[in-house]
Amino acid sequence: MRFVWMVIFLLVPLFSSAQERTILVPKAEPGSPFKVSDTNDLFGQSYRWFIEGDYQRGVDSLRQLITQAGIVLDKEAYYIVVANFNNEETPIGIFHGNSHFHDTRLYGLKSDSLFYIFISRDKEAKSYLSTVLIRKSSYFEEVLPHFIGLFPIFSQATVHITGKYRTWMDVRKFEIPKKFQKNCDISVIVKKDLSDERFLAHEVFDNTSLERWSFGIGTAITSVDDVDITLENGVIVIRPKPKGDLATFGLINYHFKAVDTKARRMSTSIHLSGGLRISETIEPILGFGFGIPIDFIDLHIFGGYSVEFSKELKSEYHIGQTVAGNVDPFKLKLKGKPRVGIEIKFP
Repeated sequence: MRFVWMVIFLLVPLFSSAQERTILVPKAEPGSPFKVSDTNDLFGQSYRWFIEGDYQRGVDSLRQLITQAGIVLDKEAYYIVVANFNNEETPIGIFHGNSHFHDTRLYGLKSDSLFYIFISRDKEAKSYLSTVLIRKSSYFEEVLPHFIGLFPIFSQATVHITGKYRTWMDVRKFEIPKKFQKNCDISVIVKKDLSDERFLAHEVFDNTSLERWSFGIGTAITSVDDVDITLENGVIVIRPKPKGDLATFGLINYHFKAVDTKARRMSTSIHLSGGLRISETIEPILGFGFGIPIDFIDLHIFGGYSVEFSKELKSEYHIGQTVAGNVDPFKLKLKGKPRVGIEIKFP
């Protein structure tokens, strides 16, 4: 238990920096705001698809409109897109590769990989943008204390049009400080004016970078016909272990390719595993694992080798012998065991 508290104490500085915040003011891109002659009324089409519930078609229309404005979207960058159809209908979402528009998850940022695009029929697409970055720990660091605790040993509306089919786009780029690039929450509020009591759009985006570390709980079969030598009422006896007895290990995994530890997509990742048996005895294990993608669980198969710290009789003692209470007839023996079993991602 002392070991557990020592580890947690060492991690305190790590967690204490998790709530550091900063307010970002993005800079306008050259040429912004862009004026688009929307001859096919893509903006109006997008609005209609959104209120019909066909978000994908609405998003596709917005993409076409952005392209028509001469803006080239980088598939590796993230674009916070706000479509100001009217004050009651202003959806906010993300453009990133093939990601869903309403996906709020980001997988790590670079200094210049986050943009803001505000699309409106109001002249120059004026809006007030407030963005707060809240630094947080990685998922691995958040789960670590829980993992250590396992071990006993430690409305209807219409588009507001100003000039028929004329659409404006305000495009800005964020400069992300390095310490917020890997893990942070991005809170975005969009208003028409700073003095407005209500906002047009609000969203919190979860920026959690891909990681090489994860946790797991592994269950393996112990050796068949294994025994323990122990004392019972002062007599040295042999106690057979149950055949097919299950040994449970707490595992820390190192993935050779960075994975999303919050999603089941990591299940196919090959990784190196190491850990300890969840028991009163010490039994470290080292091995390899790989995953099988299953819809409802993140299941892995692992194989490795463990070392058990077991008891062995000293040469002057034998089975069945009675010994005094202050006598220790045992010496430490290291026993290697091959292990094969299944692992489930933790928690």
